[in-house]
Amino acid sequence: MSSTTREDSESRRVILLRGKNLEVLLGFDGTLWNLPEVEIPLWHRPAEHLTAALGATCGIDAVSLSSLEAFPSQSGSTQTRYEIMEPCVYGDEAPGGKQWVATDTLVASHFRDPLDCHAVLQAIAGLTASGEETLRRPFGRIGWFRDLQQWVQEEIGTLGLHLNGRYRQLNACPTFSLIRFETDGPAVWFKAVGAPNEREYSLTLALARSFSRFLPQVIATRPECNGWLAREAEGSLLSECFAPASWENAAADLAQLQICSLGKTLNLLETGARDLRTRALVDLVEPFLQAMSEVMERQKKLPPPRLSREQLRILSVRVHDALSSLDETGILTTLGHMDLNPGNIVCSHGGSVFLDWAEAFVGHPFLTFEYFLEYFRRNFGQGSSYETLLIARYASPWCEFVSERDLRRALAVLPLVAAFACAAGNDRWTIPQKLEEPRTAGYLRSLTRRMEREALRLPERRANAQLH
Repeated sequence: MSSTTREDSESRRVILLRGKNLEVLLGFDGTLWNLPEVEIPLWHRPAEHLTAALGATCGIDAVSLSSLEAFPSQSGSTQTRYEIMEPCVYGDEAPGGKQWVATDTLVASHFRDPLDCHAVLQAIAGLTASGEETLRRPFGRIGWFRDLQQWVQEEIGTLGLHLNGRYRQLNACPTFSLIRFETDGPAVWFKAVGAPNEREYSLTLALARSFSRFLPQVIATRPECNGWLAREAEGSLLSECFAPASWENAAADLAQLQICSLGKTLNLLETGARDLRTRALVDLVEPFLQAMSEVMERQKKLPPPRLSREQLRILSVRVHDALSSLDETGILTTLGHMDLNPGNIVCSHGGSVFLDWAEAFVGHPFLTFEYFLEYFRRNFGQGSSYETLLIARYASPWCEFVSERDLRRALAVLPLVAAFACAAGNDRWTIPQKLEEPRTAGYLRSLTRRMEREALRLPERRANAQLH
């Protein structure tokens, strides 16, 4: 069967394994075996939808361990995708029309699609690997979820809380995990990170200690898998708040968090925050735009137009000029967040809580606000009176540290600097193999064109800043 069933969904065949002897759940059509198949929406977290779909079709609560690389179908024109899963509770009976079958008895010719048998055997080979490979894949082994549940219960038990059996698995990967556990009180979240995001573990713990007002409370840690357990922040995600006042409050809290980080940035850099200070960005201008010159030349599809080497040379001058102007304002570097989208901010009467610090950096504080402002404009439009109020709420706490003139100068050049920092402030463009990927190359070309548009608008912004 084709993996894509509709434009907005895809099907996954489920390799549901249980027990030390590894039995697999199979359907039987009277002649041949087949794997359960579920349909999930595209462009969403697959783990959450997989567990829900399997529960609806088979009545089994399960967790996802990992995905297999897609297999070419028998026709060769499509691909079949597989998900390795494990039931949370082992029961003796299989759901109607299905059976638990010992994996050491499987024969490809007994399957409606022989690829299913090959996929099961490949899944078992991965699960039964030993040594360092197993240690590097803590969430890709049978039994990890039950071990985690027991640990979570032990940790929250000291707080007088108990798990009620309900959970949501939002991330399924042998090296990453994100699960929400319900309790008889507040919910708790377990998160663990692997390569290339291991630094999020140490960063989150350091930020939670230093800025506890602005981050969820960490209850316990599991260093062996870079994991931590945190109490769910009370309130609503900003993405669910439709009043501009909620965004204004979040902007003011962001400024307060950054002001609290003044003088602590060297420690944050040592902990793993990216270095996006002005001097570090200056050093990236020439190598980044040189790489983009090569990426532009490899662009095959027109439009959009390629940027010429001369256009990129002029852009380099303008980026250097913008960074110099930003540095001259004298605004100190602070903690920053490269992914401050409304789904990473919890709003409540007690203040804002900021989540997901994988993209933490040290740099100019207004960079973070520029990214935040981008999301605000998507919701409320650009240049509205609401935007003016939002900027005022964010800028107000900074007036104690920065002159109004320097505030305006910084805000004028930020759209260009923010676009550059977003494009050059990670490692993707430094890896030749990444630049060969059409999606990565297209994304970087798009950001570079955005930089050029912002550079062309810069004189007008500077003129407006001087008028006010």
